Amino acid sequence: MCIVVDADNFSKFSKRDTDMQPVWHWLNRGNGKIAYSNVKKIKDEWAKANSLVIELNRAGKFKLVPAQDVQEKLDELKGQIKSNDPHIIALALAAEVEVLISGDKTLHEDFKNLVGGKVYQTKSHSRLLRKDTCP
Repeated sequence: MCIVVDADNFSKFSKRDTDMQPVWHWLNRGNGKIAYSNVKKIKDEWAKANSLVIELNRAGKFKLVPAQDVQEKLDELKGQIKSNDPHIIALALAAEVEVLISGDKTLHEDFKNLVGGKVYQTKSHSRLLRKDTCP
C-alpha cells in the first residue's frame, strides 16, 4: 500500500513525532511507500523537505507515478476540487492511494469524496497502515 503525504505535514513527518512513529514503522517494516510524481507542484513542495527526500529516496520508499498519469487526473478533476491541492487528489487517484497524511480539513473532504480514501493524522489512525504491497 502507498500513502500520500501533504506538504502541510512535512514539518511533523519526523521519526520523533509520536503520531508519525507508526508511519515510519510501517515504511521500514515492509513494502509501504509514499507516492510521488515529477509534476511541478509536487516537486516544488518536496524540494522544501530536502533532507526528508534524501532519507526516503535512499531507503527506496518513494513510488514514482508518471507525471502524465497525474496530469490526466488533474484534467479530469477540473471544477470538482474545493481544496487548493488538486495535485494531491490527482496523485492519489493515479497511484490508487487510499491513505492521506494531512492536517488540511478541506483536502480531507476532497480526498474522502473524490478518492474514497481515509486520512491519517494521529497514531490512533495506525490501523489504516496495512501490510499490502505498494503496486
